[in-house]
Amino acid sequence: MDFQLLMELRDYLTIKHHVPGRIRIKLAAKLLADPRTKKLKEEAGETPPPCIISSKFNFFTRNAVIEYDPEVISPEKLHEALTTDDPERFQELAAEFESIMTA
Repeated sequence: MDFQLLMELRDYLTIKHHVPGRIRIKLAAKLLADPRTKKLKEEAGETPPPCIISSKFNFFTRNAVIEYDPEVISPEKLHEALTTDDPERFQELAAEFESIMTA
């Protein structure tokens, strides 16, 4: 799962429910027109990194559920990464998540 891509597409995402370890996201209809969505669809079936327990994307209902290890991925930082409007803060968080995913 390409977390960087998911965070880049955050303008199309709305967090519907988030508890430590599980986040449910609504995908905007406009996401389906973004060419990067193809990569997201392709990666949906791949084996996730160890800190991601599971990820399920339903493009028909435009919902996604990501279960993750809250001991490795900070729930607060994940929420902030998907909602921040500050480009610098986003880049900091993206770099942090990238290092977690490749560790």
